[in-house]
Amino acid sequence: MTLDEECKGCLENSQMKKVMSVQTDSVKVEQFRREVRTLCDNAKKESCAPLLMKDIDNIHRSIFGGGIDYTEQKKMFNLAVLNKEDAIYKKIISSPDPIAEAVKYAASANYIDFAKLADLSESSLEYVDGCAARAAVNADVLAKFKERLSAAKTLLYIHDNCGEIVFDKIFIRIIKELYPAITVTSLVRGGDIINDVTRTDAAMVNLSDYAIIEDNGCAIPGTYLKEVNAKTLNLLSESDVIISKGLGNLETLYGEGYSIFYIFMCKCEHIAKRFKCGLWQTAFVYEG
Repeated sequence: MTLDEECKGCLENSQMKKVMSVQTDSVKVEQFRREVRTLCDNAKKESCAPLLMKDIDNIHRSIFGGGIDYTEQKKMFNLAVLNKEDAIYKKIISSPDPIAEAVKYAASANYIDFAKLADLSESSLEYVDGCAARAAVNADVLAKFKERLSAAKTLLYIHDNCGEIVFDKIFIRIIKELYPAITVTSLVRGGDIINDVTRTDAAMVNLSDYAIIEDNGCAIPGTYLKEVNAKTLNLLSESDVIISKGLGNLETLYGEGYSIFYIFMCKCEHIAKRFKCGLWQTAFVYEG
């Protein structure tokens, strides 16, 4: 999916907010601003937001000596959702349709995104709860999803952000309880980038209790096929069912020829228009 002006402005503004909140060297901050603005102005349309974010992170590394650090925010959100994990699981598994309910929560949790929203706090989890309560799941996609699960032996779950990974973990747990023949592989990022999930975060939330953990070999906030490792390409080709979380994975995988169930929140106007959903509404889309 191609880049537009909204993508450029969104990434530039969110990353500037983060840098200005933690960096005290005004000269370097201004240099960062200039270089990011130049990057965004010259970015090619055939690029996409995850690749632009990688380039912004590289600028930060060259100026400040390291990537933009979201370590504390990642820990905060992981622990905050872990504290609610049992209650969320019980609510979902006791609902009339646990799979549909788990999709609602997984999609709503995609709100936890520091590339889009620089000033998230623990209170954002209240928004996730409310969004899940309002969410609707496409009935046709849900029926297809259940049909595929009933015949599947393997499932690839491509993760996105911290915090929401605990909702993903609950979803995986429920899938494995209802479809015990399925083996789940969780795919995380190969290095630190924004608040995206890595092996460290997967270990923090004990994701390995329900899934085999693999990383994609690169630090890009998406699944960019030209840079992921061979293991990732094999998983994409061989898994019976694939779930992709979030916009970064959507923007790098959609249209690449794989059969994927996409779960995300429409946080951008161009995404909402493309998939005919309202801004800040959840979406469950199948690309066959």
